[in-house]
Amino acid sequence: MKKRTVGALFVAGALVLGTGCSSGGDGPESERAAVDAYVEALNSRDADAMADLVTPGNEAGDEIATLIKGHGGLGLKVAKADIRHEFGPDFASADVVARGKGGKEYKAKLTLDREGGSWYVALGEAPGGASPKPTSA
Repeated sequence: MKKRTVGALFVAGALVLGTGCSSGGDGPESERAAVDAYVEALNSRDADAMADLVTPGNEAGDEIATLIKGHGGLGLKVAKADIRHEFGPDFASADVVARGKGGKEYKAKLTLDREGGSWYVALGEAPGGASPKPTSA
């Protein structure tokens, strides 16, 4: 391998590592950014992007496939995202209203949680079948 190629790979790797470390996690840095990324993943029918938004450790492949099949590619734009913290600063719920092509309305209630400085969408199930949603117990 040529020295220039190795050098370019090193620089690219350093940029990726530096970017990943800046927020303390790999996901969006705010609740609203997580909502926007969720809608963008739906719009682009990108199962991998949607999986990146799932709370770490949760299994959500089937739910992601269902969401994309039913609502993917609609050209949704978020019209409203009411975000509330009912279970502390690391958990939020978001009532999302988006409109797609032809004015078709899409509504979703998302549960969000913060881990390592990043916000995730609580989709699927945690290992062992436990619910990823916070409880009031």
